Amino acid sequence: MKRIIIVDDEVEILEPLESMLTEENFWVRSFSNPLKALQFLSTQSVDLAIFDIKMPELNGLELLSRVRAIHPGLPIIFLSSKNEDADQLVGFSIGADDYVGKPFTKQLLLLRVKAVLRRYEQIVEPTLELVEVGSLSIDIERNLVRWKGQNIELTVTECLLLISLAERPGVVRKRQQLMDACYDGAVFVSDRTIDSHIRNIRAKFKASDGTAEPIGTIQGLGYKLKL
Repeated sequence: MKRIIIVDDEVEILEPLESMLTEENFWVRSFSNPLKALQFLSTQSVDLAIFDIKMPELNGLELLSRVRAIHPGLPIIFLSSKNEDADQLVGFSIGADDYVGKPFTKQLLLLRVKAVLRRYEQIVEPTLELVEVGSLSIDIERNLVRWKGQNIELTVTECLLLISLAERPGVVRKRQQLMDACYDGAVFVSDRTIDSHIRNIRAKFKASDGTAEPIGTIQGLGYKLKL
């Protein structure tokens, strides 16, 4: 049974979401107080977290940052009251795996939850074990990315995207191909979502190695992993 935590200060949203996910055979724990959720996650593990962005005391962005220090690879979906591209880009830039804007249907959130968990299972139960290209090494079984021997912490979605590029180094992968590698076919995401993930990956490599430029942009086509 997959374990999910929901954190949202709006109780009227928490209760129906908890009921819906429980009916789908998920183990669910919900919190209206993000500090109590953080305390829970300091001693407990879950398979997926759903965080509202705008909360008092500790907003979703700050909560994600603290949780990543405890559970680096935990898949996280953000909720936000504003369905705008800017909110999505902020969420993705700090490491969210998906984003759902309020108001949303319960069916839409359930679709996103199942899609993110499927992507995570692709990492946990891979068909390949190790991908190595130049200074890049990806231990797929452990979701461990290394660049010149240094660990690079990526989200599940970022790791799947990088694996897709690394499987055919030097070959241009169109945005649609990268979407297919990272997202379930039933989930629509825009080109900007892929671009945001690429920027995030590049920033993490730069933070480890100021000269790192593992991903090249081919204008009008897509991206490729540099040899």
